[in-house]
Amino acid sequence: MGWAAQGVAEPRARSGVPRAVGRAGQDGGGVGALADPSGLGATPGPTGSRLGGVAAIGATWVAQSCSRYAPPQERSSGAGGVEKKLPETLATVMNPIDLRGRPMRLMFQDEARFGRMARPRRCWAPLPWRPVMLNGYERQFVYVYGAVSPLQGNLDWMICSEMNTVRMGEFLAQVSYAHPDEFIVMIVDGASSHKAKDLAIPENIRLVPLPPYAPELNPQEHVWDELREKEFPNRVFNHMDAVIAQLHGGLPRFANDHVRVRSLTAWPWIVSLNLNAH
Repeated sequence: MGWAAQGVAEPRARSGVPRAVGRAGQDGGGVGALADPSGLGATPGPTGSRLGGVAAIGATWVAQSCSRYAPPQERSSGAGGVEKKLPETLATVMNPIDLRGRPMRLMFQDEARFGRMARPRRCWAPLPWRPVMLNGYERQFVYVYGAVSPLQGNLDWMICSEMNTVRMGEFLAQVSYAHPDEFIVMIVDGASSHKAKDLAIPENIRLVPLPPYAPELNPQEHVWDELREKEFPNRVFNHMDAVIAQLHGGLPRFANDHVRVRSLTAWPWIVSLNLNAH
């Protein structure tokens, strides 16, 4: 059992979300999309519809969870000192020949999985209600590619049913299409799909690797933490359609809040970088 949402949860019922392949965009905040050849997908239901068969009795519950990550100012140092090496790396890729007069956009990319395994969090409920939640252990997941632009407060994302070189190439193509007039320097981790020889990299994108074993230096990790804490705590999903519907609601909601995205990811050493051509 897990302790979570206010009230006793009703027996789980199928969400009734129809299967679909959809595309969602953010107004001025990048582009989000669902890429899923297997047909795994969903269109969110009407406002106020129940997801995963979990209902709260009485007043609406409010999750109160402790932050699982330290402030970015505390975590942006050490582990290879990417903040010291990145200016030198940028100098090698930011040259007038490649930029061709285009403005430069700095992005940090990462992948994450979201699924039906419950994430219990501490919460409160008015008396006499006792928070109760059904626990879920089903190992079913969907994957999200994300790339945050800390200086602009933008987030580009793509939902898919798998993570591999082909999907990474599709995401890069989506990012390139969303920012066609900019030269993009994208910081990535050491995943094999990021280094594959057959990875298709658009002309206006350059990939720069993070130091090994230093995920805390990637602000996109904080985006995932924020989404899990705000959109997925104390919820049990009885079908993957409900998980995808929750992502379709939460990702655009977060991406459209540019001030929130920037405050979470624009760390001081990132803001201080010189993004002018050399």
